[in-house]
Amino acid sequence: MRLLVAIDGGEPGRDALELARVICTATGASALVVNVLYAGPLPMEFALLPEEEAREAGPLFEQAREALAGVEVETRAYGGGSPAAIITSLSEEGQIDGIVLGSPHRHGFDRLFAGSVAGSVLNGAKTDVFVAPPGYADSAHDGLGKVAVGYLGTPESKAALRRGLTLVDAAGQLELITAVERPGPLSFADPSATIPTDPDAVLAEGRRLVPTDVAIATRRVDGPAAAELEKVCAEGVDLLILGSRGYGPLMRVLLGSVSGHVFRHATCPVLVAKRP
Repeated sequence: MRLLVAIDGGEPGRDALELARVICTATGASALVVNVLYAGPLPMEFALLPEEEAREAGPLFEQAREALAGVEVETRAYGGGSPAAIITSLSEEGQIDGIVLGSPHRHGFDRLFAGSVAGSVLNGAKTDVFVAPPGYADSAHDGLGKVAVGYLGTPESKAALRRGLTLVDAAGQLELITAVERPGPLSFADPSATIPTDPDAVLAEGRRLVPTDVAIATRRVDGPAAAELEKVCAEGVDLLILGSRGYGPLMRVLLGSVSGHVFRHATCPVLVAKRP
C-alpha cells in the first residue's frame, strides 16, 4: 500500500502527515510526500523539479521524514500547475492507493473548503481520499482502533465496508451505521440519497459481510444523515468511512450533500472510498 501525502508548509500539511503516520503504522504502507512550489502567475505545465531547484522544499521534507519516522518515505517537489490537478494526476499515474490531505482551517466558513485543494481533489480523484480534520496534528494518535462506516447496502457503501476491514486494527472494532432520514413534503434532503426500506435488514446484511474474527457493531440512527454522522465522529471514532456518491459517468470520487457536509464539519478523520 502506498499513500500520496500533500503538504504545503501550513497546518493542513501537518495534520495530513499525522494522519498518514497513523495509517502507515496500522497498515505498513509507504508514503510519497509531495510539495508544489509556486511557479509564478502565468499558467504552465507542472514538472518534477530537480534537486537544485527544489531546495525550498527541503525543510518541509525533513519535517515530513521526522513526522513519518519508521515509514518508508519518498519526497518530490513540483512546480507549475495547480496543486489539486497535480495531486490528482499523480494518483492516477503511479501505484497510489490513497491520497491524504489536511482540511483547510476553516474559521467557520464552508466556502473555504469548497474552493480548497481538498475540495477539488475530493471531486476528481480516482482513489481513496483521506482528510484529517483541523488540529489533528496537535496530539499524537495511537491507531485505528474504532472505525465507523456509513452503510446503506449500496455498492458504494459495500466498498466503504471492504475498505474498513483493511484498516481497522486487529484488536479494534468496526461499526456499521445506517442513518434513516425521512424527508417531509418541504424537505431539502438530498434527492439522490438512499433511504433503506428496512434499515435493520440492511445492517444485518452488512454484518454478514464481516469475517467472524472482526469485532463488529451495528447502529441505526434516525435523523438527518449528515448531522448524525457528525455526531458519530465526536464520539471518539478514529476514522469515519463513507462511500462515494453513486451516480455519474466518471469512476471518480464524487461528493454528495451528506459526505460534503461531513467533510466540512467532522472532528475526526474521514475517508471517502473510491467507487467500486
